[in-house]
Amino acid sequence: MVPSLQGRCGVDVDVDVDVHVDVEVDAEAVIAPPLPAAVAAERLVAALRARDPQAGRAYWALRAWSRLVWQPTYASVFAVELAGGVLPLARLGWDVDVDEADVTGFAIPATGFAATTPEATAGATAGSGRAKAAAQLRTLSATLLGAVQATLPLHPKAARRQLADCVLAALLRVQPIARLADDALSDIGADWLRHLGASGESGYLVFDTAPGTSCLALDRGVCCLDDRRAGGDMCNTCPRLPRAERLRRLGALDLRNFA
Repeated sequence: MVPSLQGRCGVDVDVDVDVHVDVEVDAEAVIAPPLPAAVAAERLVAALRARDPQAGRAYWALRAWSRLVWQPTYASVFAVELAGGVLPLARLGWDVDVDEADVTGFAIPATGFAATTPEATAGATAGSGRAKAAAQLRTLSATLLGAVQATLPLHPKAARRQLADCVLAALLRVQPIARLADDALSDIGADWLRHLGASGESGYLVFDTAPGTSCLALDRGVCCLDDRRAGGDMCNTCPRLPRAERLRRLGALDLRNFA
């Protein structure tokens, strides 16, 4: 569904891990343990600084935030909307690839599942599942915001809008599988944002498709600032682009895909 989404059940994260410990080991023989949020954020920001030195502090901070938050967010949305469950998000760990300046996966402690009641993981109504999952995402967001802010300034509004964008993007992945009409998906998205305390922070654009119908695309609440790095560019749904230009780009992209 999303090949780069690499969640797994793992051991409990060691929140007291030392960032600076240097042990000589065979990298191919050992699977590194997942990192707690503070360590993952510090390593990711350092890697982004080294890879894209000209991009600047705002890019490094927002990029680190988005890479840390997107996988647990997608997994949480998928659990509610496709499996009728609520994924436990306490004490997560992250896998950071310093060479690629990216997060390659996340781990949920096995004890998180053991401590979760059946009522919290299955059989709940969609509304109650969204409320529980959103409450966990808000807690996770606060943790990650603090972890990034310990290294670089990041405005809470930018982080909140990035989270809202992420949730609505995940729902676009859900739509064809759940066979949801556009109106239904918009209502579900609004419900998620309400539970997140992020109503109006993101949304959907309706654009005309090549077959002559309409389709939803993300109406982003915040720019990812990718154009600040060497070789970067504004995406087709960048909020800094005029709405008419975003619709034109989306229509042209759909036409190329349809041809």
